[in-house]
Amino acid sequence: MTSGPAVRRIVGFALPLTAANLLQQGYLLVDSIVVGRYVGVEGLAVVGATGPLFYLLNAMFIGLGTAFTIRLAHLRGAGQHEDRRAVVRALALTTVVWSVGCVALATVLAGPALALMGIHGDLAADAQRFFAMLSLGFPGIFGSAAVSAYFRGLGDSRAAMWVQGFGSVVNVVLVWILVAVLDAGVSGAALATAAASTLALVVGLAHAARVHPVTGGRSTPAVRRELTDAVRLGLPLASQHIILAVGIMALVWVIQRYGETVMAAFTVVSRIELFTGMLFLDLSGAVTAFVAQNLGHGDRSRARYGLVRTLGLTVGLSVLVGAAVMLARSPIAALFTEDPAARALTERYILIIYPFLALYTVMVVVHGYLNGARRTTAPLICTVIAFVLVQIPVAYLFHGPFGIDAVMWAQVAGWSAGLAYSLFCLRDVLFSRPAPALAPAR
Repeated sequence: MTSGPAVRRIVGFALPLTAANLLQQGYLLVDSIVVGRYVGVEGLAVVGATGPLFYLLNAMFIGLGTAFTIRLAHLRGAGQHEDRRAVVRALALTTVVWSVGCVALATVLAGPALALMGIHGDLAADAQRFFAMLSLGFPGIFGSAAVSAYFRGLGDSRAAMWVQGFGSVVNVVLVWILVAVLDAGVSGAALATAAASTLALVVGLAHAARVHPVTGGRSTPAVRRELTDAVRLGLPLASQHIILAVGIMALVWVIQRYGETVMAAFTVVSRIELFTGMLFLDLSGAVTAFVAQNLGHGDRSRARYGLVRTLGLTVGLSVLVGAAVMLARSPIAALFTEDPAARALTERYILIIYPFLALYTVMVVVHGYLNGARRTTAPLICTVIAFVLVQIPVAYLFHGPFGIDAVMWAQVAGWSAGLAYSLFCLRDVLFSRPAPALAPAR
């Protein structure tokens, strides 16, 4: 990524990841469609109730994994290929400890966490069973995410694509068999995810050993240093996701009082957002790797140029994606549920937030630059401002007089505040003359 056309390198890195993540989000959509069709609104409510818990554990690990990706990209840009042994061992140790700890937490804390969100009765019992079944796949889920972080740090997004894509395709097949054919309910959907992730981990490890082997002896002090650096760099990223997850729990607490139909619509729109936002999240990840490699190489001007060009591309794509989703809102809602009230609410939610999609997408691409420049605290502060200080208070204060619409408009308000702060953080990069190139890092 340190030579050649900047945008072509960024897009070329992002597209394989987008293909894999679209498959992954596709399986989540299929999962929701199958659950909605064969289990009903109650099944969608279970998935929505446990979503924040899973997001909390998964996204925190992705934050830590991104720290290892950034470190590997810096080493790759600086040409220090042999130094990655300690990074890989530190990543493996982190993954094992995290997986075991999360299985224990899922067993002990799922019930109290659901109660804090106001989820009680049969819905809470079903959600707890669903989450316990899903926790069987935590080693595979986090392990395959770690393998993907390794591939991305080395600039091999195609390998990450194949591993993630394999797991997603297997998941689609298994969820259809277990839920639609064998009538295993939402527990079958959780079991499908657990089995598919474990298979993806096995495939990913085999491919990594063949294509990007790590050789050499163990160096305990070096592993300790890499763990310390990863925690220091990744803690703001993980904290950002903690805040998001806790904030989503607070929103669920506000939404659940409106009943299962509103919870189901909230789940559907969340799935659609993840699906349509994936390209932009992958552009952000590509910008992170691009900036990390070029700053490691000492070329700040090229890092800035890549960001500016990618932001222009992001705005254009956001307009196209937002328009497409709004035009297709009726058939999209109909895919998930036959309940007229849930479908109508889903369509209304889409019409409110998707005209403002560019606010979100530009913000996440800017965060990609900040992360690549090791300024990981800035996106954390952005999340606090956008989510904690704006979105949640607006939703809570105004849902009484304005109903569920206040929750939808609160999301737009949060995006606006987050983008404003993100651009402020990069004012010296975006609105000043490029800095001269530095000497390559040693």
